[in-house]
Amino acid sequence: MSRYSVSILFCLFICSGLWAAVKADDDALLLKLDKMIEHREVYQQKVEKEIADIRRTLDYAEDDKLRFDILGNLFTKYRSFRIDTAMIIAKERLQLAESLKDETLINQGLMNIADVMNKMGKHENALIMLGKVKRTEDVKKDTYFYYLYHTIYLSCYNDAIDDPGKQLAWQQIKAYKDTLIAISEPHSSSYVTNKCGRLSMSGKWDEAIRLLEDYYGQSAEDNSDRARMEYLLAELYLGKQDTLQARHYLILASLTDIANAKKVYMSLQHLAILLFQEGDIARAYNYISCSLEDVNFGKARYRFIDIAGYLPIIQAANDARIKADENRVLFSLLILLILVIALVVAFFFIRKKNTKLLKVKQSLAEQNLRLQEMAGNLTRMNEQIQESNHIKEEYIGLLFNICSEYIYKQENDRKALLKIANTGSMADISKTLRGQSSTSDDFKLFISKFDTIFLSIFPNFVESFNALLKEEERVQLKEGELLTPELRIYALIRLGINDNSKIANFLHYSLQTVYNYRMKMRNKAIIPGKNLAIQVQKL
Repeated sequence: MSRYSVSILFCLFICSGLWAAVKADDDALLLKLDKMIEHREVYQQKVEKEIADIRRTLDYAEDDKLRFDILGNLFTKYRSFRIDTAMIIAKERLQLAESLKDETLINQGLMNIADVMNKMGKHENALIMLGKVKRTEDVKKDTYFYYLYHTIYLSCYNDAIDDPGKQLAWQQIKAYKDTLIAISEPHSSSYVTNKCGRLSMSGKWDEAIRLLEDYYGQSAEDNSDRARMEYLLAELYLGKQDTLQARHYLILASLTDIANAKKVYMSLQHLAILLFQEGDIARAYNYISCSLEDVNFGKARYRFIDIAGYLPIIQAANDARIKADENRVLFSLLILLILVIALVVAFFFIRKKNTKLLKVKQSLAEQNLRLQEMAGNLTRMNEQIQESNHIKEEYIGLLFNICSEYIYKQENDRKALLKIANTGSMADISKTLRGQSSTSDDFKLFISKFDTIFLSIFPNFVESFNALLKEEERVQLKEGELLTPELRIYALIRLGINDNSKIANFLHYSLQTVYNYRMKMRNKAIIPGKNLAIQVQKL
């Protein structure tokens, strides 16, 4: 890439950055202008108060010359505020001047009337009125006098309908600009603005802009010509076809005009036209409507022509924009309604699904509970089976052991009796039989072994059983005693033998004895009734 191309790209980058900065600044200024227009009655009230203060000083004026000067201050306030009132004041000044027979004052009164006539659109009458002004040395040096000729011919140029009329007015504008440049003080507002005007008429836009921007930058913030300079800068940039900078200065001029409560101005309606061309329809309509209201208030009928050309176009575009906005709102509402309906349908669909899912969930929960109960039952059954197997193993072992001992004992007894029978008498046999242990002793041994095996299976049975009894009724075991008859009955119940007759046969008790023991323990239990046996089976 050549150095020339790099330079062009760099310039484009800088320009785009500056454009973005100016655009952002203008957006902030437009927001400020919107607020000022919304509250412009505040600025109007300020001007009305200033006018009221001047009128009070007029009431105390002691001579006509002082009244003439005070009326001059009022005229300055009214010439851009209320033109009809400005005309009344101008005529009153002329009457005072004629009563004073002061030629200079009469000339000022005539120029004031011509000024107002031009603003009313009566350009020919304004020229006739200026023709009555005597060309004294003071008048020949008066920039206000030539300014009036300049503005009147400028109005004639704008109103002319044929080329000869425009060309004649154009020549007059040039001539009076040259005159104003010649009689104005160098570096004064009149000199700079007219010099810029002549440069622009020659197409020297950049030179005119540079000259006016330098002067504008040095002027005070409260300069009464500030809005005029800002508007002229906008015109120069428009002549150069730089609409961005033109819009910037039109915004500044509009801010200054609104702040000074001017009702006769051109900045805001021209800004509205420019914004309309840029597509900002809503703001353009607001600005041109504000301009129309202010022109109507100020009675500047000639300004109606400037506004009337664009107002219907902007209003039609604004109506179309509002209609489009309404259509967009209706479309959005329709889409929103469809979405709401879809959401309602989806809600009921999801709710129905959720109801089904809830039922399924409840069913699964119930099945889960049943499965848990079944698992618990299976676990208990498994424990019971394991316990039962363990008990069976223990007592089967006890049975085999007892049987084995009993067989061994019978064999020994048989051998002893056989030996005695072979060698002794019947008396020896009888003596031997009487010396052997009784059946009760064997049963006691059996019961002792039963107790030992049972407690080996259920080592905490006594403590657990006592926990089911009232504290004062709990079973107290004697020294060396494993189980009491009552505990032995409930031990058999714990082993699953719950029938009284079976318990009685096993323990060699009568049926009534077993019943009595069981009833006795029921009465001692914490839980009354037949629940004691059920609780024991759970130990």
